[in-house]
Amino acid sequence: MNRILQIGSMLLLVGVGVTYGSDSQAKDAPPPKAAPAKPAGKGGNPKQQPIPKGAARLVNPASIAARLYRMSPEDRERAIARLPNEQARERARKQLAWFDSLPKEQQEMQLRRLDRFAQLPPEKRAEVMGLMAEVNNLPPPRATAVRQALYRLQQMNDLEREVMLARPAFQARFSPEELRVIRGLADAWMGPVQ
Repeated sequence: MNRILQIGSMLLLVGVGVTYGSDSQAKDAPPPKAAPAKPAGKGGNPKQQPIPKGAARLVNPASIAARLYRMSPEDRERAIARLPNEQARERARKQLAWFDSLPKEQQEMQLRRLDRFAQLPPEKRAEVMGLMAEVNNLPPPRATAVRQALYRLQQMNDLEREVMLARPAFQARFSPEELRVIRGLADAWMGPVQ
Protein backbone atom coordinates (compact mmCIF):
# COMPACT_ATOMS: atom_id res chain seq x y z
CA MET A 1 0.00 0.00 0.00
CA ASN A 2 2.83 2.35 0.97
CA ARG A 3 4.62 1.47 -2.27
CA ILE A 4 1.51 2.34 -4.31
CA LEU A 5 1.33 5.78 -2.63
CA GLN A 6 5.00 6.39 -3.39
CA ILE A 7 4.57 5.47 -7.07
CA GLY A 8 1.40 7.61 -7.29
CA SER A 9 3.19 10.59 -5.73
CA MET A 10 6.10 10.16 -8.09
CA LEU A 11 3.82 10.05 -11.14
CA LEU A 12 2.00 13.15 -9.89
CA LEU A 13 5.29 15.05 -9.50
CA VAL A 14 6.48 13.96 -12.95
CA GLY A 15 3.13 15.07 -14.44
CA VAL A 16 3.35 18.47 -12.75
CA GLY A 17 6.95 18.89 -13.91
CA VAL A 18 6.03 18.03 -17.51
CA THR A 19 3.07 20.42 -17.40
CA TYR A 20 5.17 23.20 -15.86
CA GLY A 21 7.96 22.67 -18.38
CA SER A 22 5.62 22.77 -21.36
CA ASP A 23 3.89 25.89 -19.97
CA SER A 24 7.17 27.75 -19.58
CA GLN A 25 8.24 26.74 -23.08
CA ALA A 26 4.91 27.91 -24.46
CA LYS A 27 5.36 31.29 -22.74
CA ASP A 28 8.89 31.71 -24.11
CA ALA A 29 8.15 30.56 -27.64
CA PRO A 30 6.81 33.16 -30.08
CA PRO A 31 3.21 32.66 -31.13
CA PRO A 32 2.82 30.60 -34.30
CA LYS A 33 2.38 32.67 -37.43
CA ALA A 34 -0.98 32.46 -39.12
CA ALA A 35 -0.97 31.02 -42.58
CA PRO A 36 -1.38 33.74 -45.18
CA ALA A 37 -4.93 34.09 -46.40
CA LYS A 38 -5.41 32.68 -49.83
CA PRO A 39 -7.57 34.78 -52.09
CA ALA A 40 -10.72 32.98 -53.06
CA GLY A 41 -10.53 32.53 -56.79
CA LYS A 42 -13.13 31.27 -59.18
CA GLY A 43 -15.18 28.66 -57.40
CA GLY A 44 -13.64 29.71 -54.08
CA ASN A 45 -15.65 29.98 -50.94
CA PRO A 46 -17.32 33.40 -50.99
CA LYS A 47 -17.51 33.24 -47.22
CA GLN A 48 -13.71 33.62 -47.11
CA GLN A 49 -13.53 36.64 -49.41
CA PRO A 50 -13.02 39.85 -47.52
CA ILE A 51 -15.64 42.44 -48.28
CA PRO A 52 -14.11 45.76 -49.33
CA LYS A 53 -14.89 48.52 -46.87
CA GLY A 54 -18.21 50.13 -47.72
CA ALA A 55 -18.98 47.72 -50.56
CA ALA A 56 -21.81 45.96 -48.73
CA ARG A 57 -23.61 49.26 -48.23
CA LEU A 58 -27.16 49.36 -49.58
CA VAL A 59 -27.63 52.47 -51.66
CA ASN A 60 -31.10 53.91 -52.04
CA PRO A 61 -31.45 53.80 -55.83
CA ALA A 62 -34.02 56.59 -55.71
CA SER A 63 -31.69 58.96 -53.85
CA ILE A 64 -30.53 62.14 -55.51
CA ALA A 65 -26.86 61.21 -55.08
CA ALA A 66 -27.34 57.86 -56.83
CA ARG A 67 -28.61 59.74 -59.88
CA LEU A 68 -25.45 61.87 -59.85
CA TYR A 69 -22.89 59.03 -59.86
CA ARG A 70 -22.23 59.24 -63.61
CA MET A 71 -21.94 63.02 -63.71
CA SER A 72 -18.74 65.01 -63.83
CA PRO A 73 -17.75 66.75 -60.57
CA GLU A 74 -18.86 70.12 -61.99
CA ASP A 75 -22.29 68.81 -63.03
CA ARG A 76 -22.68 67.11 -59.67
CA GLU A 77 -21.93 70.34 -57.82
CA ARG A 78 -24.46 72.29 -59.92
CA ALA A 79 -27.13 69.65 -59.20
CA ILE A 80 -26.29 69.63 -55.48
CA ALA A 81 -26.49 73.43 -55.33
CA ARG A 82 -30.13 73.18 -56.46
CA LEU A 83 -31.10 70.94 -53.52
CA PRO A 84 -33.57 72.51 -51.10
CA ASN A 85 -31.46 72.64 -47.92
CA GLU A 86 -27.97 72.24 -46.54
CA GLN A 87 -28.78 68.88 -44.92
CA ALA A 88 -29.79 67.38 -48.29
CA ARG A 89 -26.68 68.87 -49.94
CA GLU A 90 -24.40 67.43 -47.23
CA ARG A 91 -26.03 64.00 -47.43
CA ALA A 92 -25.58 63.95 -51.22
CA ARG A 93 -21.93 65.02 -50.96
CA LYS A 94 -21.21 62.28 -48.41
CA GLN A 95 -22.81 59.62 -50.58
CA LEU A 96 -20.91 60.83 -53.64
CA ALA A 97 -17.65 60.82 -51.66
CA TRP A 98 -18.38 57.23 -50.61
CA PHE A 99 -19.09 56.22 -54.21
CA ASP A 100 -15.93 57.94 -55.49
CA SER A 101 -13.84 56.14 -52.83
CA LEU A 102 -14.89 52.70 -54.11
CA PRO A 103 -12.61 50.76 -56.45
CA LYS A 104 -13.68 51.02 -60.11
CA GLU A 105 -15.09 47.48 -60.05
CA GLN A 106 -17.31 48.31 -57.07
CA GLN A 107 -18.48 51.53 -58.72
CA GLU A 108 -19.46 49.58 -61.82
CA MET A 109 -21.34 47.10 -59.67
CA GLN A 110 -23.30 49.93 -58.03
CA LEU A 111 -24.08 51.41 -61.44
CA ARG A 112 -25.31 48.04 -62.77
CA ARG A 113 -27.51 47.72 -59.71
CA LEU A 114 -28.98 51.20 -60.30
CA ASP A 115 -29.53 50.44 -64.01
CA ARG A 116 -31.35 47.24 -63.17
CA PHE A 117 -33.48 49.11 -60.62
CA ALA A 118 -34.39 51.74 -63.25
CA GLN A 119 -35.64 48.99 -65.59
CA LEU A 120 -38.03 47.53 -63.02
CA PRO A 121 -41.75 48.27 -63.27
CA PRO A 122 -43.01 50.80 -60.68
CA GLU A 123 -44.58 48.17 -58.40
CA LYS A 124 -41.34 46.16 -58.32
CA ARG A 125 -39.36 49.33 -57.54
CA ALA A 126 -41.70 50.03 -54.64
CA GLU A 127 -41.17 46.46 -53.41
CA VAL A 128 -37.37 46.88 -53.56
CA MET A 129 -37.58 50.15 -51.63
CA GLY A 130 -39.71 48.40 -48.98
CA LEU A 131 -37.20 45.55 -48.71
CA MET A 132 -34.35 48.03 -48.30
CA ALA A 133 -36.27 49.76 -45.52
CA GLU A 134 -36.71 46.38 -43.82
CA VAL A 135 -32.94 45.80 -43.94
CA ASN A 136 -32.31 49.25 -42.49
CA ASN A 137 -34.77 48.55 -39.65
CA LEU A 138 -33.02 45.33 -38.58
CA PRO A 139 -30.79 45.42 -35.48
CA PRO A 140 -27.29 46.52 -36.59
CA PRO A 141 -25.61 43.07 -36.42
CA ARG A 142 -28.41 41.47 -38.44
CA ALA A 143 -28.51 44.32 -40.96
CA THR A 144 -24.76 43.89 -41.44
CA ALA A 145 -25.14 40.14 -41.96
CA VAL A 146 -27.89 40.68 -44.54
CA ARG A 147 -25.87 43.35 -46.38
CA GLN A 148 -22.82 41.09 -46.46
CA ALA A 149 -24.89 38.22 -47.81
CA LEU A 150 -26.32 40.50 -50.49
CA TYR A 151 -22.82 41.66 -51.41
CA ARG A 152 -21.60 38.08 -51.76
CA LEU A 153 -24.66 37.10 -53.77
CA GLN A 154 -24.05 40.04 -56.06
CA GLN A 155 -20.65 38.58 -56.96
CA MET A 156 -22.40 35.53 -58.45
CA ASN A 157 -24.25 34.88 -61.66
CA ASP A 158 -27.93 33.91 -61.51
CA LEU A 159 -27.30 30.15 -61.31
CA GLU A 160 -24.64 30.44 -58.59
CA ARG A 161 -26.92 32.77 -56.65
CA GLU A 162 -29.81 30.29 -56.80
CA VAL A 163 -27.55 27.48 -55.61
CA MET A 164 -26.30 29.60 -52.70
CA LEU A 165 -29.82 30.65 -51.69
CA ALA A 166 -30.92 27.00 -51.67
CA ARG A 167 -28.08 25.80 -49.41
CA PRO A 168 -29.29 24.76 -45.95
CA ALA A 169 -26.13 26.22 -44.36
CA PHE A 170 -26.89 29.61 -45.92
CA GLN A 171 -30.56 29.47 -44.91
CA ALA A 172 -29.68 28.51 -41.33
CA ARG A 173 -27.81 31.82 -40.87
CA PHE A 174 -30.94 33.92 -41.37
CA SER A 175 -34.48 34.18 -40.04
CA PRO A 176 -37.36 33.53 -42.46
CA GLU A 177 -37.99 37.30 -42.68
CA GLU A 178 -34.32 38.00 -43.46
CA LEU A 179 -34.31 35.27 -46.13
CA ARG A 180 -37.43 36.80 -47.70
CA VAL A 181 -35.67 40.19 -47.88
CA ILE A 182 -32.45 38.67 -49.25
CA ARG A 183 -34.32 36.69 -51.90
CA GLY A 184 -36.44 39.67 -52.87
CA LEU A 185 -33.45 41.96 -53.31
CA ALA A 186 -31.37 39.30 -55.02
CA ASP A 187 -34.14 38.50 -57.51
CA ALA A 188 -35.37 41.99 -58.25
CA TRP A 189 -32.27 44.07 -58.07
CA MET A 190 -29.01 42.30 -58.62
CA GLY A 191 -28.93 40.65 -61.98
CA PRO A 192 -26.05 38.56 -63.26
CA VAL A 193 -22.44 39.67 -63.03
CA GLN A 194 -21.34 40.68 -66.53
